[in-house]
Amino acid sequence: MAQSKNGSSTKKKVAKAILAILIALLLLGAGAYAYKTFFEPKEDTGATVKSYEGMTDEEIQAELDRLAEESRMTISVNAKPKLEDGKVYVNVVNDKESRYDQRFTLEQDGSVLYASGIVVAGKSVEWVEAEGAHPGDATITVAAVDKESGKTSGNAQAIQVQIVDE
Repeated sequence: MAQSKNGSSTKKKVAKAILAILIALLLLGAGAYAYKTFFEPKEDTGATVKSYEGMTDEEIQAELDRLAEESRMTISVNAKPKLEDGKVYVNVVNDKESRYDQRFTLEQDGSVLYASGIVVAGKSVEWVEAEGAHPGDATITVAAVDKESGKTSGNAQAIQVQIVDE
């Protein structure tokens, strides 16, 4: 009987070891599934992903250049706007070839001194009324405006300028 107890005891230990290994594998699999499901980045189902499969490097570059040209917006401002009698010579020019209209603000010391209306392609704004403007650092922020909807499009670009008193 002692031998059968010992043999039975060994079988129980092996069974427990196998059960522990199976549980560990099950937990490992569940952890991998949870990681894959909840923590890995997922493809945006609403996104359109452009495939360049089958295209040469030159064809891909030509397509990227075309897309960049379609969204091009030239920003032209006076780097050293002149302050005269409460007016600032900003000289914001929206290039005639621009695909977007523009809107801009002139800010200084955390305050908006001037906010423009829409500046259509081919037009410019030279002098603006800017009460409170003084010589020193300022920011001109230019935003693209969709020509059809009149809504801001893309990311506005901030340009650091130095207002001068001449």
